[in-house]
Amino acid sequence: MTAPVAAPAAPSTRAISRPTRPAPGSAPRPAVRPDAPAPRRRASVPTRLRAATAVVLVLVAGLLAALVAGVSAARDNLHTIGSGTAPRAATATDLYYALADMDAQVANVLLIGHDEQIGNKQSALRQLRRDRAAVSAALQTLLDRGLDAAGEETARRMLADLAAYDALTAQARLADDQVLERPVARPPANATGFYLSATALMHQDLLPAADLLGRTAEHGLADSTDDGRSTARTAALAVLGLGIAAVLALLLLQIRLTRRFRRVFNPFLVAATVLITVLTGLGASLLFEHGDRVRDAKAEAFDPFSALARTRAVASDANADESRYLMLPERAEYYRGQFADKAALLGPMSADPGLAERLAAFRRDDEALVAAVNSGRRDTAVGMATNVGRGNLAFEFYDYQSVLDSTAQTHHDDFTDRIRQGRDALAGWGWAPPLVLGAGVLLVLAGVRPRLREYR
Repeated sequence: MTAPVAAPAAPSTRAISRPTRPAPGSAPRPAVRPDAPAPRRRASVPTRLRAATAVVLVLVAGLLAALVAGVSAARDNLHTIGSGTAPRAATATDLYYALADMDAQVANVLLIGHDEQIGNKQSALRQLRRDRAAVSAALQTLLDRGLDAAGEETARRMLADLAAYDALTAQARLADDQVLERPVARPPANATGFYLSATALMHQDLLPAADLLGRTAEHGLADSTDDGRSTARTAALAVLGLGIAAVLALLLLQIRLTRRFRRVFNPFLVAATVLITVLTGLGASLLFEHGDRVRDAKAEAFDPFSALARTRAVASDANADESRYLMLPERAEYYRGQFADKAALLGPMSADPGLAERLAAFRRDDEALVAAVNSGRRDTAVGMATNVGRGNLAFEFYDYQSVLDSTAQTHHDDFTDRIRQGRDALAGWGWAPPLVLGAGVLLVLAGVRPRLREYR
């Protein structure tokens, strides 16, 4: 059986499109590839102008932020140094001196005993009371200024040790007062025992603790100085970089406007460029100078003050060794060695001609004191050590201490003046950058706006 044959398909009625021929004389149409990317449309002149203006304004805003942040950090740094770390370090140094001098005055009181003709006991007692009040005030100031946990623990431990020291020295003085007749410069044995316990507590616990507080405070000052300088230099570099970028962007905008609109220069953009250039130079210079100022203030003013203040404490302790040498002849060799070690430390810190001359006089009188003791004139030696009269050891020591104190105070005043000058240099920089850069922004907008209006 034969399969039926399929009928042929009916012809399509859709017209077949034929390519049109180009008109005679016309250029042939280029062939378009189906995968070719669409041609990019170039941004219009107003769009490019707005974009360039936006770049300038962003850079100006960044410059303002860098200036405000840098000046604010510099102010905070000066406040930290001037009202925090530097006063704390100075107070700790005062504490160390007051403790050393307090122990020296106790030795002088016991050395003089009841014979006011030999030495000025009342003067020693007055100085002892002043030193004790200075110690309490310094410790309270340190606690009020916000010590860290370790520092606060050290200060509170010192308060307990001070109470013990006061009790021991009071017992030593009471034991001495109860013996009306005693040899010159020879307190009774129980008074000497109480004093030895007290001075051991001073040198083994109180003075090392005060030294620890002082060195910790000085490290804090050094950290504040280094941080301030580093932050100021970083801010100065940021200001310089953003300012230069803003000026270059303004110059490029000026060149574009000159070429596109056939203008020689735009006075508004020129004024804005000058304003931003001047502010960038002044701001970067200010911040660089701030970093150098705090570094120099510490190195050239505070460090010499601190060294001289410590020298004053060492000198007071050396003077106390002379009193202990007279009061405790059985320990004379030990105390002479202690004096020699401390006197050797005084030399390098007394390089100033005035200080060197007074230190030499003090050491000459110390040799005269030892000669008086060796010749059996102990009462004369006690008078030399405790009577503040011209030609005596006590007078030469007082003179040396006074010059040390005044020289140290000169350095401290110099440091304070430098910090004040730093604050004065920053005055006005809270409002000047926003005002100047705000004017610069308005000038930029005023310079660009007429060109944009040409396209409306």
